[in-house]
Amino acid sequence: MNLAWTLLFANWLVEWGMKRKFASFGRNGLLHFAMALFFVTSVWLIWCDDLPRGLDSLRQSLPLLVIPLVVTTSRPLTSRQWSVLAIGYIGTLFVVTVIGLVRWLTIPGLPYRNIIPYISHIRISLNLCLAISIMVGSILSPCMRGSVRTASRDVFFVRPLVVRIVQTLCIVWFLFFFLLLQSYTGVLILVVTACVSLVFGYRKIVLRKVRIALIAAVVLTLGALTGVCAYYVTEYYTPRIAHIDRSRYTLNGNPYSFARDGLIECGRCVNDFVCEQELRSQWPHVSNYPIDSLTPVNYPLYPALVRYLNAMGVSKDSAGVSCLSSSDVAAIEQGIANPIYIQSSSLRRMIYVMLYEYENYRCYHSVKGFTVLQRVELWQAAWVEVCSNWLHGVGTGDVESVLDRRLCAVHSPLAGLHMYPHNQYLTHAMSFGVIAFAFLCLVALWAFFRQRLWRNTLWVAAATVFLLSCLTEDTLLTSAGAVFSALWLTLLDKRG
Repeated sequence: MNLAWTLLFANWLVEWGMKRKFASFGRNGLLHFAMALFFVTSVWLIWCDDLPRGLDSLRQSLPLLVIPLVVTTSRPLTSRQWSVLAIGYIGTLFVVTVIGLVRWLTIPGLPYRNIIPYISHIRISLNLCLAISIMVGSILSPCMRGSVRTASRDVFFVRPLVVRIVQTLCIVWFLFFFLLLQSYTGVLILVVTACVSLVFGYRKIVLRKVRIALIAAVVLTLGALTGVCAYYVTEYYTPRIAHIDRSRYTLNGNPYSFARDGLIECGRCVNDFVCEQELRSQWPHVSNYPIDSLTPVNYPLYPALVRYLNAMGVSKDSAGVSCLSSSDVAAIEQGIANPIYIQSSSLRRMIYVMLYEYENYRCYHSVKGFTVLQRVELWQAAWVEVCSNWLHGVGTGDVESVLDRRLCAVHSPLAGLHMYPHNQYLTHAMSFGVIAFAFLCLVALWAFFRQRLWRNTLWVAAATVFLLSCLTEDTLLTSAGAVFSALWLTLLDKRG
């Protein structure tokens, strides 16, 4: 008898739980969007030419369905559970960044892309943006409407001082790590996320002084970044003519060569006033590396030497090579082509790298290996394919092969590399066509307005990070990006 009553009670619990889950399922717009995306991805296998690759793409999209299904039909997290989750998340990121710093300090010539061994530098930068948003929200929570009962003068100091200090120091550390990662995407996303979050969360701030302080901080940050960038751009292009530039012959009487290609770096034409004969004869006296060899980063040593001497402002001949210190020679052997690049955590370095990429594109139309410009090349090719297959797309899993054929047809230097568009919106538009892509956008907007998600400032910050990352990356095509997007957007929605 007791067993029968136990089974009956267990059956009632299961039925009640399933009813609650189905009720939650019917109300959650984010889950509907996840299901619509998975449904379209599945159906568009019909137009896929490479079925194994299409099925693999479908497998990669499973987290976008499973995680929202589990999270949205589960009970919301309590405040204590959320605190434990946030502390664990931020603590894990802190440990990972410390490991990255140790690797950077102990491994000579380590590329910034490999500083974090577990995840790409782009994905870790997205997580850092979200972690900073969570900590800023925690610091400001005492002065947000709904978090306090009164708006007294000292309401901001309710939260323990030690906790705020630790969070502030952690934010500063993560900001420094952005420079170490050399992540243009992460820096831009963080700035835009701060602006968007301030717009959506402005009315929730109780204290007028805090509102003014936040607006001033954002405006001053934008002004400072703009000013610093303008200064470095001006510095990069400011002409710097050394005394050697007045002569067409070296001290040994050998003539200089002039490429006249207009390639500028550090205010000087890189390939002008070069004596290749003396560079080749003098280099073996300072290094055991052959001058025609490749460096560990697959950059030819000879152009690295020329660029390094050009940036130093010394003559590009035997006299210039003699001016190199042992540390300069070691840097050139590692493929570092500019002394400024040694400052791996420098905003100046980031801007100089970007400007040199632009100069290569301007002079040679070269995009291969350049972070920003190769994306422009991929976007142009992807847009042509979107226009050519606007009705039903190319099918799930065929984006890579179709895009590569387009690049081969236009003789792009990126042909044969089998790359994706590096833009999630273009990738989906290529895969599903304009009509299906527009349908997915409408479902996403419907979920946003139905659940009034703009009221949750932290969710808005996470959504901004995700949406902006999709402009320069195929965020949903990697496991790390898919899990990050699906997990945090649904968890923050449940938190409310």
